[in-house]
Amino acid sequence: MIRINYNPEPKVVVNEKRRTIIAETSLAGFLVPEGHPPIRNKFTRNMAYALDGLIRRSDVTVYDEGGTARTANTSTGHLLYGVGSSSSYYHVGIPLFMQYGIGYTDPTIVDNNLASPDIHLPTNYIDLIEETDSNTIIFAGRWSPDANKEYREAGLKWLFIGYDNVATLLARTIFPPALIREAYVDYFEGYAISLPATFTKWFARALFSASRGHARRPARGMTSTAQDGSKYSIQTPHAFAGTPDVMIGSDNTPPSPSDYDLKSPIASLANQAQVVEIDTALQEARIVRYGTYTPTTDVTLGEIGLFANIYGFVGGTLAGRKTLLARFALSETITLVAGTTYNIGIVIKLS
Repeated sequence: MIRINYNPEPKVVVNEKRRTIIAETSLAGFLVPEGHPPIRNKFTRNMAYALDGLIRRSDVTVYDEGGTARTANTSTGHLLYGVGSSSSYYHVGIPLFMQYGIGYTDPTIVDNNLASPDIHLPTNYIDLIEETDSNTIIFAGRWSPDANKEYREAGLKWLFIGYDNVATLLARTIFPPALIREAYVDYFEGYAISLPATFTKWFARALFSASRGHARRPARGMTSTAQDGSKYSIQTPHAFAGTPDVMIGSDNTPPSPSDYDLKSPIASLANQAQVVEIDTALQEARIVRYGTYTPTTDVTLGEIGLFANIYGFVGGTLAGRKTLLARFALSETITLVAGTTYNIGIVIKLS
């Protein structure tokens, strides 16, 4: 597979007389066809809802391929659980897969399916590629068409109710000119989700863990580092344990995927809330977590961090362990004045 290094500069917006401070970063997704360079996709609102549900460890509403609102059981902390007609049913198999289509319409943030769905591709390969300044999660498979075909679109889908065979579209790609696939030729193709340096490798490893394994057979996944610097093995697939928290600090050293805490922590925000915003004008979805902070003395704001609990094993003991998911460093520090209430937020943008 081709390695993808997507590392845009995070954006910090300060307004209302510097009393509202919003830090924004984004994920990127790419179709990776064999013999072609990666092609950027558009994420859908369903991807934002799924990530929001995992971070909060709460069930969310997503829209199936036909546009019907359905409950996704992300309160399990992973993507594998698929209840339907039987409440005791647990999904078996990899829940993320690709599909090619022959339609050609501009992708939108509210797409729930391909314009003209055609052939499904199996997923037999999941991997996490770690770099010093980014991380990439790969979902791919080997397959062979049984007829010559010209494809114009592709989608990354999530089978989120396995019992009733209900899936939703997470990302969609169109590619002019058409992608030619010949009958009885083996191809190795997939999707790549790239996380820039603002996201930690602990977050990437948790997402990777939440996408594999079996819900009835929890296992030890990759190593992670908690906020206190201690090591643990991520539980797979039940990776996310909820309780997100936004904290602020004073050090604006540029972020690294290896960060596990703020460089100089100050405090957690008060009155925190988390929402998903769907912007059809800008064709983007935003996961927003925000809160307030009122310093008692003047302090320097240089960094903002998003934390959440990740389930992990240490010496046979399983617990939710507070872990840094993303760290934003301000290009210029801001002085927060004593007695002033500030609205501070973190935005994860998907477009």
